[in-house]
Amino acid sequence: MSKIAVITGSSGGIGSALVQLYLQDDYFVVGLDRCPSGNTDLHNFTELSPNLREFAKNESYRKKILNQIKILLPDKIQKFVLINNAAEQIIKTVVDIDWQDWENSLAVNTVAPFFLTQGLLEILIASRGHVINISSIHSKLTKAQFSCYAASKSALESLTRSLAIELSPKGVSVNAIAPAAISTEMLKHGFVNAPHKLRELESYHPSGIIGSPEQLASFVKSITDQKGGFLTGSVLEFNGGIAGKLHDPD
Repeated sequence: MSKIAVITGSSGGIGSALVQLYLQDDYFVVGLDRCPSGNTDLHNFTELSPNLREFAKNESYRKKILNQIKILLPDKIQKFVLINNAAEQIIKTVVDIDWQDWENSLAVNTVAPFFLTQGLLEILIASRGHVINISSIHSKLTKAQFSCYAASKSALESLTRSLAIELSPKGVSVNAIAPAAISTEMLKHGFVNAPHKLRELESYHPSGIIGSPEQLASFVKSITDQKGGFLTGSVLEFNGGIAGKLHDPD
């Protein structure tokens, strides 16, 4: 296989959709998830289960995981895509947040994507590859109890721009995508006792719907299919129009 995709958070709703879409395009996919799916039936798919918090702060552990990834890859790679999709979402009030919450959020959402990019940089440069960082609408428009998550996603977008400045001259495209609500099982589970609230959430979006993992995966894929390297350093919104809508009282 000469087309490779490394996808973090590969067992979740968005991650699974990404895995399926890249497999359909004949990529060999390496999934990274602390809770692996255990799916051994997928051809050209393999999983590793690193702890991204440990990966971010422990250099020897980081080298071990990077070596495990590289061992799986062929000598000649035509196309290489890194998708930093894994996320730590801590929802706590200002009073309850402690240092560990900050460390976990920044480690998984910001620092691990940096070190994965750094550790796979030689391959990215040789293949003129793509890095996609999955950010969030919370980087700019957030709500109560999301301090750690919102700040870490804002930092991820800043990192995206900085990496693009350094890596684009080397042929590597680095972009971020900031989705609003996506209909994952995790999201739907939060409304299991109040389905009317889920319908209300849909109605907030001018699109009248919330996004699906498959729609988001298709958008990500369209970015990594881009050729020429001009699309880089961008934060692309995927939000059903909600980012432009006020919610003032009628």
